Amino acid sequence: MEVFLRLKPYLRPHRRRFFQACLVMFAVAALNGATIYVLKPAIDTVFIQKDLKMLYGVIALIPLIFFLKMIFTYIQSYLMSYLGQKITQRLREDLFRHLHKLSMDFYWRSKSGEVLSRLTNDLTKLQDGLHFVPLYIVRDTLTVVILLGVMFYIHWKFALTALIAIPMAAAVLTVLGKKLRAASRKSQEIMGEIYHRFQESLQGMLVVKAFNYEEGAIRKFQEENDSLFTQMMRYFRATALSGPLMEFLGSLIMATIVYQGGREVIRGHMTAGDFFAFLGSFFAAYAPIKNLSQLNATLQMAVSSAERIFAILDEKPTVREAPDAKSFSQLTSGIELKNVSFRYPGRDSWALRNVSLKIKPGEIVAVAGASGSGKTTLVHLLLRLYDPTEGRILLDGKDLKDYSLNSLRSRLGLVTQDTILFHDTVSGNVALGKPGASAQEIKSALQVADAYSFVGQMPQGLNTPLGDRGLQLSGGQRQRIAIARAVLKNPPILILDEATSNLDAASERSVQQSLEKLYPGRTVFIIAHRLATLHKADHIIVLHHGEVKESGDHAGLMKQEGIYSALYKFQQLGPGNGALVDEAV
Repeated sequence: MEVFLRLKPYLRPHRRRFFQACLVMFAVAALNGATIYVLKPAIDTVFIQKDLKMLYGVIALIPLIFFLKMIFTYIQSYLMSYLGQKITQRLREDLFRHLHKLSMDFYWRSKSGEVLSRLTNDLTKLQDGLHFVPLYIVRDTLTVVILLGVMFYIHWKFALTALIAIPMAAAVLTVLGKKLRAASRKSQEIMGEIYHRFQESLQGMLVVKAFNYEEGAIRKFQEENDSLFTQMMRYFRATALSGPLMEFLGSLIMATIVYQGGREVIRGHMTAGDFFAFLGSFFAAYAPIKNLSQLNATLQMAVSSAERIFAILDEKPTVREAPDAKSFSQLTSGIELKNVSFRYPGRDSWALRNVSLKIKPGEIVAVAGASGSGKTTLVHLLLRLYDPTEGRILLDGKDLKDYSLNSLRSRLGLVTQDTILFHDTVSGNVALGKPGASAQEIKSALQVADAYSFVGQMPQGLNTPLGDRGLQLSGGQRQRIAIARAVLKNPPILILDEATSNLDAASERSVQQSLEKLYPGRTVFIIAHRLATLHKADHIIVLHHGEVKESGDHAGLMKQEGIYSALYKFQQLGPGNGALVDEAV
């Protein structure tokens, strides 16, 4: 019932079609009853009384009934398919839209394969349920009701005997329903793990092969696949039991009816036509009852799928926009971090601890430190992908939370170490932050990023598709496309998170010179492992285990002979000086 109430808003816009489908299903059920009732005159009048005119009438009536039934059956199937497709279409859109509204902590704690399973496998199961469950429940229930009416009209005492099957069937469906739902829910959870395992291996195939990990990956997959097999067999055992059990219960009722009916016909209290029409009605009613029992498996699978889908729709973003959020246009007085601390969901250790920092407009600020020191976390907080666990981030004296997310992120340009490109053209990827940009603007941005030289050689130039995740390009080429994307956006605040990490030395120098042309008039936030690129920074912050350990310009930090100096010398002189870093920290 809870699932039905959640689905009700999706069905409401299609009430008219659903009502039409119900009317058509009623017609199909009525025709099923008419088909059976024709047995009475056919047997009594034609075969016993040998009435030739009635024979012609029955011959003409049977094809007419089945012709009408064919038309109505087609209409009901089309209407229910339409409803199932429309509802799942809207659900799919709502899921996709909602996933884009959720904060990054959801993706931090969720497996992408599990989410993908709900978007594909669970939606497919729910769609099957929306198509078949209402169709069979309404049509077959109406068919049973009409056929029971025929049975009561023919012989009400026998009909009461037939009704004994209903509570027996209900008891069977209730017990099996619980088993079916539990098994289907567990199997769908395991299916999510399998989706994740597939995705993990496909994305990491280079590492799998380089480390001869094929057998290890296959072994883990086999374990999960075996678990899925076990759960699915529990599901199919319950499904396989429902049909034969219903048949056995029906046979007991049928034997009773045949015994009582045979005695009534022998005694002359009932005609042969009445008896066979009654028996035909019982058999015809038994088929939809059996369908309903087997449909229980589809229903339980759809219900468990709907529960998993609505579990995602019930997720709430942790980074929320204030109702009276202001628009951010230009940095005037600067950025300030006040005792900012942060730890990722589910972790005990702090990624950042008591970080305080002031950045003036137009200033070039660099953040240095070893891997895991909290540099990228700082970027995440500036973009408000997460909110600080403690402390505040101020933008022009106002809390970051006071600004609308759209206006804030539209004023920040980002180039990350892990380049993300989409299955789109060169133009589509570069113009991501500026839809509608002209070809000349895109070309200029590519030239600044030192990317137009290879883009110009592509078969379709700017309109060349880059393939899945841009895998048709080298790592350095992908990085340059990402830099061009930030250049075209032309933001007042530019964030470079290891922006040139995937470039060779010559390309790095070329792109670095191009990026430096963008620095004047902007506030630039640079994160880099290669400290040689930080010489021109106005202010360098050195992080270690999430805490600010040193602060100053390049020359001043070198004089301190601390962490920065040790890291710089290590990079300049090679790995033999690693002891310098250990002593400094």
